[in-house]
Amino acid sequence: MSLILTGERLIIRELLREDLPDLLATYNSNPKYNQLRNGTSTVSLAELEAEYDATISIPSGHWLAITREGTIIGVIHIVLSSVNDPKSWISLLLLHADYQQQGFGKEAVTLMESYCIHHGSEHVHHGVIAHNEPALLFWGKLGYEQYRQVEAPVGRLTQPVLLVAKWLPRTN
Repeated sequence: MSLILTGERLIIRELLREDLPDLLATYNSNPKYNQLRNGTSTVSLAELEAEYDATISIPSGHWLAITREGTIIGVIHIVLSSVNDPKSWISLLLLHADYQQQGFGKEAVTLMESYCIHHGSEHVHHGVIAHNEPALLFWGKLGYEQYRQVEAPVGRLTQPVLLVAKWLPRTN
């Protein structure tokens, strides 16, 4: 299934394997996040390809490019609810550093929440690395509330992750 969501300033579309070299700049513009996630400040193309392969193997999962005026400025992973897990998840949101704190992340999440509502999701979940204070503030501003802390693998590291969720409005 091809997925395209259009917002005011963004288009979110399926990310293709051939997009990965362009996406690598987004990952590597975030050295602090990479350090939290992998213990190194950069990500290789091979690591990105392995993450892509793992994500697209999830039956209800989507690896999506966040684009502005035809340029990839970020990535978002989403997993819709399934028989095995009734929760919908935004498992990653990462914007190129040059596009952060300009409302693009909020717009991307709003588009994903609308998509989830359209597909019958009652809530959306996300896991935030406990030591990632900017991410905790971002998700909190969007109305996501913490409900549990777990130890989980994130990238190459296992660490404390705060699970947050937001209840979505019902459609009639």
